[in-house]
Amino acid sequence: MNTPAVMSRLQPPRIVLLDDERHMLQLYELYLRDWFHEPELVGFRNGDAAWLELEHAAADLLITDWRHPGLDAGDLVRKLAAARMKVPVLIVSACDADCVRELGGLGFKVAFLQKPFGYKQLWKAVNELAGPCDFPAHSTEYIRQFA
Repeated sequence: MNTPAVMSRLQPPRIVLLDDERHMLQLYELYLRDWFHEPELVGFRNGDAAWLELEHAAADLLITDWRHPGLDAGDLVRKLAAARMKVPVLIVSACDADCVRELGGLGFKVAFLQKPFGYKQLWKAVNELAGPCDFPAHSTEYIRQFA
């Protein structure tokens, strides 16, 4: 279906965001718009709706909370694997990484970021999964303010 491995600088990245907390979606959007040139950001607060979107259109990255209404992050990752969609997934949660260990052997990139996290940790996780971002010099300078 889709096989993006690394976000291309030739076209804007398409990133699906999933979190039931509106302020988290806004935070991701703020950061990602700072890091990438004209990214296509598609936000959802329900896992079922996010899955329908992922089935419909390829994504370069999925950033998702572990728990939310509808399919949880584990269900989404298993569905992506079953459909052979090679979408890198960043799972963000207040729980520890034990909840995602089983998902690492499904054949594509899955990373975990524990809440609360900072700008630098999110930037590093996004770049390791699907980067590099379009504005590394700008972002690096900005990150130094928080280091």
